[in-house]
Amino acid sequence: MMMLQMIEKSYISSLTPLRGIAAIWVVLFHIDVSLFYRDLGALISRDATGIFCKGYLWVDFFFLLSGFIIAHVYGESLALRPRLPQVRHYLWARFSRLYPLHLFTFLCLIPPAILLPIYFPQVVDDSWQTYFAWSAVPSNLLLTNAMNQHVHLSWNIVSWSIGAEWWTCVFAIVLIFFMHQRKLWQVSACMLAAFVALAWLARSLPDNNLDITFNYGFFRCFFEFVIGLGLYEFYRQKVARQYLAKDSLFILLLLSLVIIFHWKFYDLSIIPVFLVMILAAAYNRNKLCEILNKPIFQYLGNISYSIYLMHSLWFMVFWFSLPQWKLADPSLQFSPIMKLGYIALFLGLTIISAHFSHQYIEVAGRRYLRKFF
Repeated sequence: MMMLQMIEKSYISSLTPLRGIAAIWVVLFHIDVSLFYRDLGALISRDATGIFCKGYLWVDFFFLLSGFIIAHVYGESLALRPRLPQVRHYLWARFSRLYPLHLFTFLCLIPPAILLPIYFPQVVDDSWQTYFAWSAVPSNLLLTNAMNQHVHLSWNIVSWSIGAEWWTCVFAIVLIFFMHQRKLWQVSACMLAAFVALAWLARSLPDNNLDITFNYGFFRCFFEFVIGLGLYEFYRQKVARQYLAKDSLFILLLLSLVIIFHWKFYDLSIIPVFLVMILAAAYNRNKLCEILNKPIFQYLGNISYSIYLMHSLWFMVFWFSLPQWKLADPSLQFSPIMKLGYIALFLGLTIISAHFSHQYIEVAGRRYLRKFF
């Protein structure tokens, strides 16, 4: 009973749907990538808007939210009683949460990587050798695939973020000890230092943005995780709660996101908006909270991890199928109706497969592994 009460106390239900929104937006980003880089036209002109082509920024939302949630769920036990049993429980909980589905999606790609070049050699192109590089297998299995070990994304191409989050969670044991329940000026100093480091990282790389993945993705995650940890202290002390809990404020934040994405503001400008959005959703007990707690939004949030990892498998399917359509008609360009159909197909396959992988791989794997702790 005590454990159940602790779990209920730890759960902030209004944040769950935001994970679903973020996951769907990342899927739309990769749908756009699959069309644009296969010369079939972007979903919407990239010169006209960044709504889709800037979708990678929702991964930054995941990292910020992860720091916030870890502080909320594990902060007290790791900061006040960082003994070996607490540390072991925390690490095993995170590993059992992340690894089963990561391993499953990786293993799903092994058979096609072996068989398709033999039986369907026409699908193999230069990107095949990049995505299915056997030299990258160890880093994918060890979750070090965001530490600049290779010069490309590989296998499940979004799993670099899973590796980055796992190792950040390991370092979080120390971070939480120094940041949890500290004075706000101390926490703010840590958050500012992390933001400056993130800005330096983005500015020091050729693309000068936050689309940092296989190379220094771990640092992208680490710095944003620190910011998320610090944000939790503002939530714990109810800073500006009376203002941020208003529905109107959340609507303004959504409009701000649309503006930032549409007009392609510099990537770092999204971080403060994401932070305020997390606080606003966590504080809200009004109409917004009621909407976010609708079963459909909770469902999408609950399967968001499966949506995120499973959509990459479908990305691979379409990435190597679309050129065959192009060969049949070299002048082929997707019409608006065809693009809508493609979105519906891609999203539909992703959500259906995520529904089953969430139940039979993600949740079942987590329950099985936690029997050993």
